[in-house]
Amino acid sequence: MPKIVGIHGIAQQYKGAHELRAEWLPALRDGLIAAGHGEAADAVDDDDLQVSFFGNLFRPRAAMGAEFPPSTAADLRSVEEIELLTELYDEAVALEPALGPPTGALGSVRVGVQVMAERLLRSRTFARMISERAFVGNLKQVTQFLAVPQIKDKVLDRVHEEIDDNVRILIGHSLGSIVAYEYLCRYQPPRIELLVTLGSPLGIPNVIFNRLTPTPREAGGTWPGAVTRWVNVADPDDVVALRKKLADLFPPPPGLAQVTDELVDNGDKPHAIRPYLNAAETGAALATML
Repeated sequence: MPKIVGIHGIAQQYKGAHELRAEWLPALRDGLIAAGHGEAADAVDDDDLQVSFFGNLFRPRAAMGAEFPPSTAADLRSVEEIELLTELYDEAVALEPALGPPTGALGSVRVGVQVMAERLLRSRTFARMISERAFVGNLKQVTQFLAVPQIKDKVLDRVHEEIDDNVRILIGHSLGSIVAYEYLCRYQPPRIELLVTLGSPLGIPNVIFNRLTPTPREAGGTWPGAVTRWVNVADPDDVVALRKKLADLFPPPPGLAQVTDELVDNGDKPHAIRPYLNAAETGAALATML
């Protein structure tokens, strides 16, 4: 059985690799069953899936006798952080106009940041999912991974520790899809054949896409390593997966098919990992290898 490595997304710093695998594995099996591949689901053993865990690299450290310093929208100060917040907010308003006006009508930059963060936390993607403090910290995870080489190296090293000659499939969720992409581009493992991205922000212009390594050229982004197939799955209401179709952004090398873009309905949790994994579209993609 080919091995699978999953790479988690934001908001996982208080979990661990075993806890995440316990969450991913049954949902992955259910996705195979939903796609009509029950035998493949039964054949997936516990050891066939590993989840590369890097969340604790972003876990804040508390001083003795002190609590973690509170994080609010006022802590979003860098150009990259504000640009990412703006892109997510405008997408949320496009999907849910009741959230409020587009960014151009929000007044001063600092007021706008506060309003955008507050309203994003009421969107379908983030409602009841995380607090403001967690939201700000998780937004910073994305920009720090792309902007701080030391952090990127540590995260990619965590992934590399899970990769051996038996791994054929890489699954990246949310920020994990960026990590998976950059890992494949850097290390180019020859035996990984399938990349599955779930709820991916890879297509967010300027803030993420244009800051990828290698830097995209006029023709588009670099194809990720030696993979022969890339399946991208997005919920139409997933704000994080702002660009639902990645095929036009990442042209394949000659002889390979373009990115397969699939839309799914994740119900009231458009960005959650479980409904992404148990979707028939994800199961069908995995079944081609299993």
